[in-house]
Amino acid sequence: MEDNKLTIVYDGQEVMAEILFTHYSEQTEKNYVVFQFSDRDEVSAAVFVETEGGEGYFEDVQTDEEWEMLDELLANYLGDDQDDEEAQDDDESDED
Repeated sequence: MEDNKLTIVYDGQEVMAEILFTHYSEQTEKNYVVFQFSDRDEVSAAVFVETEGGEGYFEDVQTDEEWEMLDELLANYLGDDQDDEEAQDDDESDED
């Protein structure tokens, strides 16, 4: 299994998801995982609670403030990703 993939039980079924990024918030003192389901364009997030031995489990994001922070981080992530793709496209067109 790849490090950026995870299996989630969603509506009683196991589904694969790709981890887009992780974030530790000093304000909330929580670790967040933002992921996209492999079989659809849906993006979601969860709080990762680490247990002994490096294992852990996910909890739901609890507050509107946390969702707002994650939405902003996702927008920045997607903006950076799109900027990278545009720069690559520009480089390729320069070669022509």
